[in-house]
Amino acid sequence: MNELPSVALTQRFLAVCEYHGSQRLAVSLVAVGRGAGVPGLPPGDDWTVWNAEEMRAVVEYLEQMRIR
Repeated sequence: MNELPSVALTQRFLAVCEYHGSQRLAVSLVAVGRGAGVPGLPPGDDWTVWNAEEMRAVVEYLEQMRIR
């Protein structure tokens, strides 16, 4: 599925980025998760090209990082 992320999902991503300090820091956390083998995370760091499935995986991962 190559569906674009919805506006609501993109807003969730931006909100979780704000929680983590910035988009750059949040994407760095995603890179660490990807390196650790977290499934579903996108292969690249350019969040503007992530599809809906990748963005959803990122948001869920970053939200889990908030809980820890």
